[in-house]
Amino acid sequence: MDVWVRVIRIAIAAVLTAGVTIVAASRLQGQTLFALGETAYLDFAGTMPGAAYTAPGADEVFLHVSIDKRELTVRRGSEVLHRFPVAVGKGAYLRHRDAENGGWLFETPAGVFSVGRKEEDPVWYAPDWHFIEKGRPVPPANSPLRYFPGDMGEFALYLGDGLAIHGTRDQSSVGRAASHGCMRLSNVGIATVYPLVKVGTKVIITS
Repeated sequence: MDVWVRVIRIAIAAVLTAGVTIVAASRLQGQTLFALGETAYLDFAGTMPGAAYTAPGADEVFLHVSIDKRELTVRRGSEVLHRFPVAVGKGAYLRHRDAENGGWLFETPAGVFSVGRKEEDPVWYAPDWHFIEKGRPVPPANSPLRYFPGDMGEFALYLGDGLAIHGTRDQSSVGRAASHGCMRLSNVGIATVYPLVKVGTKVIITS
């Protein structure tokens, strides 16, 4: 539910095709992404979103999210353990009521991330854009009107900067470009994924 406000920057793109391909990082100062048969971005400037990348070990569980396919897979090395449809950012732009404050672009970012925190029975804290989108007054930051128990389902995996993988009250949105940036799984999907990952588990998001 939380939004990822994406800042678009220039990167160098390279197409990698041989399954899971690792790009050597010895000469790069910034993040290096790898591809699962898709496009990878070599971020020489170190400005793209995500964490510094270290390839998962052969026995290490990691998550791959394909934005275009709207699919999340749980992998161990080259083996796919589970495959679930996932909701991703809808790509819409919402202008702030105060034009000087710009607005929000609701996209799921591509990049390499890691699970920073796990939470059961998460409570969603609604940012300003939630109220502006619905045409409602924006309550104070500490208002109880900002807290929504149950909207994120029973489990959440937080990747940082407001980005998360979680369940949802709106099961019909799963598999569609329907979120504000986070990745929504079905109740069965998130209940399956949650115990398989730990803090530090890699999450690779590709377009």
